[in-house]
Amino acid sequence: MKTDANTFDFNTHIDFTGDICADGICCFMSIPREQTHLGMWRRFLKRGNATAGIKLLYTAFSSKDIIYNPCRCLNFYLKELNTPDGLTLQIVLRCGVFGKRCRPYTCKEFPDKADSFMHDVLAPCVYNEYVAPEDYVALKHKQVFRLFYAIKDDCKVLGKIFPGYTARETREKLNQYKDIVKIGAIWNEKPAEYFLLEVPRSDCALYTSAVHPKINGVKQAYNLWQGHIESWLERHYGGRWEYHLEHAIQQENDRLRRMK
Repeated sequence: MKTDANTFDFNTHIDFTGDICADGICCFMSIPREQTHLGMWRRFLKRGNATAGIKLLYTAFSSKDIIYNPCRCLNFYLKELNTPDGLTLQIVLRCGVFGKRCRPYTCKEFPDKADSFMHDVLAPCVYNEYVAPEDYVALKHKQVFRLFYAIKDDCKVLGKIFPGYTARETREKLNQYKDIVKIGAIWNEKPAEYFLLEVPRSDCALYTSAVHPKINGVKQAYNLWQGHIESWLERHYGGRWEYHLEHAIQQENDRLRRMK
């Protein structure tokens, strides 16, 4: 539900920065088993502020919600800017230990690294599909899913994520934005309230490689992850899955021809 307390009609929409850490999304999804990539040093590393109460929520109509916890080194910051279109809220994700030019090799090579969880699953990651063409997402998932940053409504969390503002001031600002939703949830068997901010569909947060390329369409994705996609289509469409696949590819080809 949307919060009504301390709501101000700024008539603004949330605009996210294009300077998101190139690995920020993967810091929620690519955590190696037991985070062994940090080795003995993880005992001496200071935890990032995201571990205090920031999560990534995968949600879709009639589907089970999935919660991702952040890497222990991830920092999450909010920044408010005054633009010609009004106030905008930026989200910045940063590794608390490593910068863009110096990162653990396991993080840098995700999901191609052998000990990352995606290496064991011949499938695109969630964020890869999040920025994929809707024709592909609608075919495979039968709906377009959404990703949200979930910020726990807790003084310890809110006091750390908005530099220059107290926890109370941060809460008031989050309540001001119409695009921010507040919900009650029980995750990890602990009830709490969370502010939800939708994740931007930005290519700059997507790791790409020959093994893990950007999804450009249905046919390309099917050729890359055939077995994975077939299992999803059979689950949704039964024995008619091949018809739905061929129809989607034909529609895609027709659309591409019209664009030439």
